[in-house]
Amino acid sequence: MAMWDLARVVGHEKETVVYLQRRGILKEFEHCPYCGGGRVGGVRRNKVKCYGCGREWSVKRGSVLENIKIPLGKVLLAVKLFEMELPALRASRQLGVAYKTMLKLYDVLRRCIYCELEGKSDCLRGEVEMDESYFGGTRKGKRGRGAANKIPVFGILERQGKVRVEIVEDVTAQTLLKLALKKVKRGSLIYTDRYRSYDGLVALGFRHERIDHSLRFANGRVYINGIEGFWSYAKERLAKYHGVSKEKFVLYLKELEYRYNMRSSEIFQNLLELLAKHGRVARNA
Repeated sequence: MAMWDLARVVGHEKETVVYLQRRGILKEFEHCPYCGGGRVGGVRRNKVKCYGCGREWSVKRGSVLENIKIPLGKVLLAVKLFEMELPALRASRQLGVAYKTMLKLYDVLRRCIYCELEGKSDCLRGEVEMDESYFGGTRKGKRGRGAANKIPVFGILERQGKVRVEIVEDVTAQTLLKLALKKVKRGSLIYTDRYRSYDGLVALGFRHERIDHSLRFANGRVYINGIEGFWSYAKERLAKYHGVSKEKFVLYLKELEYRYNMRSSEIFQNLLELLAKHGRVARNA
């Protein structure tokens, strides 16, 4: 949604409520949550009243937004700023919202993305690239494979398709081959570097080609430039946060996977769909 169209929605409070209800983020109350009566209606700003028992409640009741103290119009604007990759601190200043409150909303959005991606079971296929990379930690000491204080991440990229990334405990053959079986359709052609943990791919039913980076970075179609490009994309974007905690790193990583796979699409409407689909789980996580 263009910013101009969004501005027209958030400029009218009632229209904002209807917009969020139509997208399943806010509930449409047909019965009173207290007495079960059916004589309910809006009475004043973002309030609903039961004309049977006389009780009132917020339109946010029972929704992912119930405990997020941001006006509904600013919620939509915050989702738009998240789509535009504006950090929470800058977004809070733009909208005049407390930083901690904006962080909470951004956290919910990231958890919704995580829930969506973790629920997918489709396999990558065709020509596939695999590689590992390391995030965080310090620059001192050993770097690359086996680097201290860094988080190992395994990536699989389908050429002309999507990427899948997972945090792993180690980069042993047992770990990487198990993920290959889970994420890639057997018979696919897998490209890797010469790291020994990939030695068993052929025995598992995959075709396997290697590139020796000590000699060259590509040999015809034998290269892993696609997944290496994702690592560069991810690290460049993570750098602007000036550090992400290990506990939250998986949420940021999955957000980057999501953005990379949706790079040719506007994700505003999709983010709203994820809020409606996973919002309650994300809010309670």
